[in-house]
Amino acid sequence: MEIKMDSISLKRAVRAGSLIKKERHYFDFMVSNESLRTILRIENHDLITPFGWSENREYEAKIIKALTLQNESDLQEDRVTIYVCPECGDSDCGAVTAKVFDRGDRIVWQDFGYETGYGGLTERYTNIQPIEFERNEYFKAFDLIDSAS
Repeated sequence: MEIKMDSISLKRAVRAGSLIKKERHYFDFMVSNESLRTILRIENHDLITPFGWSENREYEAKIIKALTLQNESDLQEDRVTIYVCPECGDSDCGAVTAKVFDRGDRIVWQDFGYETGYGGLTERYTNIQPIEFERNEYFKAFDLIDSAS
């Protein structure tokens, strides 16, 4: 049985600013040429990826290391941050997270949900199927983030 794998890339995106919100230019996850925000149905949530907008490169590197399974996540249940608060990047404000698994020839994102630092996982996105990426392409995408940030 052949498993269909999704492609992963990153695309520049903009979160519009206002009198009370900072404009943010960030990298959004594209899964088989579709924004992950659309796949997760969170287009109306004020969340962005942690990549490409923060001056805190250590923060970005820490999340990249968790997403590439080089370090454990700081979040409960070994979940990894996917989208964060666009003002501060802190998961305490709310974040979309997932579990990331290494399956040899592929990396799998599954069990997507919304959580806060003080409340833990408050919502599971049960209608979202696992997303499977070809291993080498996956790591290459994160190398590009690391070098472009």
